[in-house]
Order: sequence, then C-alpha cells, then structure tokens
Amino acid sequence: MAGERQDRRRTVPSFGIALTGQALKSSPPKVLPRRQQLQLLKALAREAGWRQLSLQTLLSVVSSLLDIAGLGLAVSLLLSSGTDFATSPTWLRELPLSSSLVLLVGLILARGLIQARVAVSREWLRSGFTDRLRQQLLHEVFSASSRQLDQLGRGDLLALLMADITRSAMSLDQALLMVQALLAMLVYLISVLVVGRTAAWPLLLALAATASAALLKRSGSWGLGRIQSRLNAALQRTVGDGLHGLNALRAAAAEVWLLNRFARETAKGRWLLRERVRRRAGYNAWRDTLVVAIAGVWMLIQGEALTAEVLATTLVLAYRAGTSLSAVVQARRLCLGSLPGYEALRERRQQLRADPLLTFGTALSERSLQRLGLEHWSRLHWQSTDPGAAAPTSISLQPNRLVAITGASGCGKTKLLDRISGLHDEENSFWTIHGQNTTFQLNGLAAAQQLRGLMACAPQHAALFEASLRDNLLLGADLADQTIKEWLHRLGLEHLLDRQDGLDTPMSLAQTPFSGGEIHRLGLLRAWLRSRPVEVLDEPTAFLDATASQRVREVILERSRERLVLFSSHDRDLLKQADVVIELPSSELKV
Repeated sequence: MAGERQDRRRTVPSFGIALTGQALKSSPPKVLPRRQQLQLLKALAREAGWRQLSLQTLLSVVSSLLDIAGLGLAVSLLLSSGTDFATSPTWLRELPLSSSLVLLVGLILARGLIQARVAVSREWLRSGFTDRLRQQLLHEVFSASSRQLDQLGRGDLLALLMADITRSAMSLDQALLMVQALLAMLVYLISVLVVGRTAAWPLLLALAATASAALLKRSGSWGLGRIQSRLNAALQRTVGDGLHGLNALRAAAAEVWLLNRFARETAKGRWLLRERVRRRAGYNAWRDTLVVAIAGVWMLIQGEALTAEVLATTLVLAYRAGTSLSAVVQARRLCLGSLPGYEALRERRQQLRADPLLTFGTALSERSLQRLGLEHWSRLHWQSTDPGAAAPTSISLQPNRLVAITGASGCGKTKLLDRISGLHDEENSFWTIHGQNTTFQLNGLAAAQQLRGLMACAPQHAALFEASLRDNLLLGADLADQTIKEWLHRLGLEHLLDRQDGLDTPMSLAQTPFSGGEIHRLGLLRAWLRSRPVEVLDEPTAFLDATASQRVREVILERSRERLVLFSSHDRDLLKQADVVIELPSSELKV
C-alpha cells in the first residue's frame, strides 16, 4: 500500500488610552445633542420590545400608586385632628388615633410587601433583557466574518458583555423610573392643588428649589458615562491580557508592568466614581438647603397663622416635593450616565454587521446540508476571487488523498488552509462539492459557516475551555467513553484518565495544566472525533517528540484512506507520506 501511494504521489509546482484623572477633567468627551440622545434611547426601547416596555411600565404604575397611597394616608392622618384644615374622609376622622395608627402600620406593611414583589419582577425583566442582549452579541460575534472580527479587540467585547450591556438595560430601567417619578409628582401636585390649596405653596416652592439645585449643580452624566465605557474596555483588556498569557507574563518577568497598567486603569475608575459621588452629594446638599430655606421663609411670613398640624403637613409636603422631583433628576442622570453603554454596543454591532455588498452568496438548504453531510464526496474545489489574494487562488482536492502544503515560515500556509476551510476571506471564496450524484455550490459568509460544520479543522494552536476533558473533546456531541479512552491510549494521553473523575474532571485554566504537546494532540483528537469527510490539520506534528509524531503520522495516513486530509507541515517524514504536495514560495510573504 505504501508503494502504491508513493506511485500516485506528485509534486505541484510553486505558484507564482493613558489619561490621568486631571486630564479627564480638563478634556471631557464631546456631548451628543439632546435629540441624538433621545434617538438612542428610542432605539433601546424599540429593541426591548413592546412586551418588555408594557410590563415594566405596568410595574412602575403599580409602584407609583402604592407610593402615593401610602403618602396620602399619612397626610390624611396628620390632617384628621379635627381642625378646619382637615379634608380627609369622615370615616377616617372618626377613627381613634390608636386605630388610625394600626391601620397605617398595616397598610404600610402590605404596601412594602407588594413593592418588594414589584421590585423582584422588575429585576427579573431587566436581567432577562440583559441576557437577551448578551446572547445576541455573542451570536453576532460567532456569525461575523474574519475581516469584521479583525476590527474588534478582546477588551472591547469583554467590556460589552460584562458591563456595558448591563448599563444599557439599566438606562432603559432608569428612563422608566424617571417617567414613574414624574407621574407620581404630577399626581401628588394636582391632588394638593385640588384638596389643600394653602398647602400647595410650600410644595411649589420646594419644587422650584429642587429644580434650581439641579441647574446649579450639573452632573455631566453623559460625559462621565462615555468615560466609563472607555475605562471598562481598558480594564477588561488588561485583565484579559494577564489571564490569557499568564505563563508568558511570568516567563518575561513582566508582572510588575501589568500590575502598574492595572493600577493606572483602576485609578481612573476610582476618580470617575469619586467624581460621580461628589456631584451627586453636591446636588443633594444644594437641594436640601434650598428646600428648607424656602419653606422656612414661607413659614416666617405666615407667622402665627400656621397651626402645629399645618406646620407638620407643610414640612412633609415640602420634603416630599423635593424628593419627588429629586427622584426625577437622579433617574435622568443615571439614565444618561448608563446610555453610553448602549452607544458602545451599537457601535460594535455596526462593526460586526456585514456590508450589504458582501452578504451575497449561495448557501445550502437544510435538506441539502444534511444530505451533503452523509454523502461521500468525490471532489472539493475552492476558488478565491480576491484580486489581492496570494497564490494559489484555486485548488481541486479529491477524497482518499493526503494533500500537503509546505513552504518557508510565513509564506501563508495557515492562511491558505483557513481560506479553503472558510475561516478567512469568506466573502471572496467559492466552493464546489461533487457528491455521488449531485454537485453543490457554495459561496459567501453563510456558506462558509455551513462548510465549517462539514469539515473538521485542527488549528496549529488549539484552545482548551474551562470544562471537563469530555466536553473539550466532544463539544456537546455524544460518543461512547470506551472510544474516547481508546483514542487517548493511542495518542499516548492515557495518563489524563488518572485524574479523580477521569473524563469528567473539570479543567481550571488560570495556568495551563498541560504541556504544549498534550494540548496539540487534544486539538487533533477533537477534530478526529468529529469524523467529517474533510479534515484540515495545521502543523499536526508541531510541538511533538519523535514518538508522539510517529503516532500522529500513523493516524493521519490511516484516516486519509477514507477521507480527504489536507495539512500543512515542515515534517519531512509526514511530507513523504503525502499524495500531493503544494509548495508555497517564500516570495509570497508580505510584511
């Protein structure tokens, strides 16, 4: 058989942010016009959907009614002391004070329990919306082309998933809270104007004082929110770099460098938090001072005309008026401070959204896809239409062949494998698959995603996930334990079964628990267990000693008798086994 394979072998000729707190204060980010902020909030509401908005609005109305009812009852008790000022119902004025207090305590308790249930329901809705945004973003990342992913950084994506999407949902929630507080304030104001006109003056004056405090102590919420988005990305980038390359970091003795980088980012975060607290506290101080001053001046002017009940009611009304409008102001500030998180999400989505001019293509129907997955392939042809692509731009591959790609380091072997398997330059790739009786044609991004499901690829640098060994190898598929164990023994990895739970032992990957050779063989095994008609292996014997390399060569040769195996390598012994060798010239290397 070896001699027969050697006779068929032929050689294909060569083809022609580092800002300090002071800097942040001196150069705040550009603020969007209010109309654009409203458009951004409108887009967020539209994305949440009418059902989400309706339920949250209903809960807000219930919360407002409970709040107004509790306050109204307390004021009625204060006014029901038998004076002419009292406007509460007759049945309430006739109740003894002890009964009124018991009634008040009971109603306040009931209101508190209902409000707790409302709060839990609101949080459930908000977290559901947050999870939906995260799933959509992950789906868009997984569906994006390689060209689009090149525009994104790991820190940006982590910041969106961990922080900015949560801020987006919070922005919508705060907008509804602002409407709720405004509604409650208006209902309360109208009720006082209708029922107790004398008591309306301190309320109106308190509202004016609270509004004046908001104008005097501007929050700059939108600008601070945009700074927060940038800091989230920077911090996630630093943490991701440290954990992703922990061994490399230690090997370079660069722990101090990364810690200093982390310290600078967290210092910016502390400045931002301090600035927000300072502005919020300053606003509250101005609000309380102006409310008390204006209400006190009004009381002095009224003089002895005010009874004790009216004085108590006036203070309650003035305080409540201030806190009602303050709730509106604070909700608006939190909404604007969180809205830049949604702005960042929309910007990243725009980068992930394919260009309409590049979304054309020919994908397979579900029936054809299933049929192709079961059929024996007689030929696979790949072609690139990118005029700037390096040669070769067209390759035809036959089944039951071992096809090798070789050449100097950096000549483009990995990129060629990625283009053939739909991992790179998907928009410009065309594939023609000849089955037993049918020819299937695919091209474009959607077709590349389908093709990846029909192939088994083992990259040069395999990635492990924080899951069990079984999950790392099968990735959700189902296969008998005995089959997996036999493969591990064959590749010299049987010692991995000696751990406490064997295949089900979870992997903790803060540090790399395996050697480079072990990780590489696990990556190859992951591809082999998929059992696809085409296998693409990038440097399959890299990082391996002589014994492990020989085992891998034997497996590759055996599997090429039943399917097409395409690989890149510098391994002379493996290249000798190949039926076809494609040698890439080093002149194709581009800097």
